[in-house]
Amino acid sequence: MCTKDNPQSRKLLIQERPSKVGTLGINVQRAWKRGWQKKGAVPFLGTFLTDLLMLDTAMEEYLEENEINHQKKNKEYRVMTEIMLLQVAADHYNIEPKHPFKAWFQSGKWLSEEESYILSCQLEPRS
Repeated sequence: MCTKDNPQSRKLLIQERPSKVGTLGINVQRAWKRGWQKKGAVPFLGTFLTDLLMLDTAMEEYLEENEINHQKKNKEYRVMTEIMLLQVAADHYNIEPKHPFKAWFQSGKWLSEEESYILSCQLEPRS
């Protein structure tokens, strides 16, 4: 999945259903309004979190004389807007898992938080 995630594929996802997605300005407003009311799916959320983390570490929050770094805020806004647009686009898809996968997934043994932590430490020991 990570190899297919890039800005072009995200734009295609947003633009794939233009009749339902509409214009960019309207959808940003719609996504902003509904973003607080309904949680939506976001493909490749880790990529966006990485982008936000890189912005946070690479750019200062304030410039000289406590002036807000507007360039950083604009870049953060673009990332958040892209997330909201993908949420709007994802709402138009209805993907049902095939029965064999659904049966396999539901029959799985779920680990407790402690079991997951122990397994994680075995796979990647703390240094």
